[in-house]
Amino acid sequence: DQSQWDNWFLQKITITPFTQSWAWGDILVAEGKKIERLAVVESGEVIAQAQVVYTRILFGWQYAFCPKGPTVNLRFKNEEVRIYQLLIKYLKSKKCIFFRTEPSFLNLKSKILNLKSIDINPSATLMLDLSKGEDQLLAGMHPKTRYNIHLAEKKNLRVSHEKELDVFWNLMTKTGSRDKFGLHHKSHYEKVLASPAVHQLTAYQDRQATACAIFVVFGNTFTYLYGASNYEFRNLMAPYLLQWEGINMGQDLGCAWYDFFGVAPQIAQANTNEGYNYDPKHQYGGVTRFKLGFGGTGHQDPGTFDILVNKLKYAIYKVLRRLRRLF
Repeated sequence: DQSQWDNWFLQKITITPFTQSWAWGDILVAEGKKIERLAVVESGEVIAQAQVVYTRILFGWQYAFCPKGPTVNLRFKNEEVRIYQLLIKYLKSKKCIFFRTEPSFLNLKSKILNLKSIDINPSATLMLDLSKGEDQLLAGMHPKTRYNIHLAEKKNLRVSHEKELDVFWNLMTKTGSRDKFGLHHKSHYEKVLASPAVHQLTAYQDRQATACAIFVVFGNTFTYLYGASNYEFRNLMAPYLLQWEGINMGQDLGCAWYDFFGVAPQIAQANTNEGYNYDPKHQYGGVTRFKLGFGGTGHQDPGTFDILVNKLKYAIYKVLRRLRRLF
């Protein structure tokens, strides 16, 4: 039941991950993916939830992936091992050979999460507190960011709230080519934009689309998901204006947090007064500087891990994956 599923997050979780929302699961189903929504229940109380995606691999085997989950009621975080054991037992009955998980916390005393994998979703992000007023939000920004927002406001840009797939796709292909990053298939973005949980903002100069941003809302969190722009109009500073419009939209929707969803991880420094230190050569290095200008606070999850359900089959799978990459 959608209301039962989503309301559990609203009542038990501080920051609600959109990847675990019922609406995001519906997007995955629309893409043809097989999902299940699992709950761990004790004495009638739900203590954890996990929206998992099943992926078929070699020999008819499959694995289960829980993006930004499982999510555990913080009162039961000491039950982490038992929760995982229950999930693994269930997934074994589904003939999964491993469970890919992205937990929100890591119990250092537990050895169940000891096989680190390549991160699927970004483990580091910036969170902006939306309880602040406009003056506070602006005051917390880097002076250059604040200047660029005001500059864009003077350029007579029109911001559209309509969902326009072709407009977004055109800008996204230009951005991907320019910044050398891979894109999802156009059909993925089509399914995303079809969701009522997703919003699109597009900045126009006259009839020319100059920049676009996609957001998703779940519970108390408004997440900046995708962004694209036309480099020919970079002097208009439209991406800065769209971020500011997105922040205001998040507030209007009653959200407590604005999630920038994806920055380079912070590098620990002896001098903690240095601010947010990161590797500019990281794959998110380019967007990190842009996002940092808006004054968010760094938030780091443990990352992506694989829990083995069948060790032998997992070892075979890893060897065959390496061989396939060679050819």
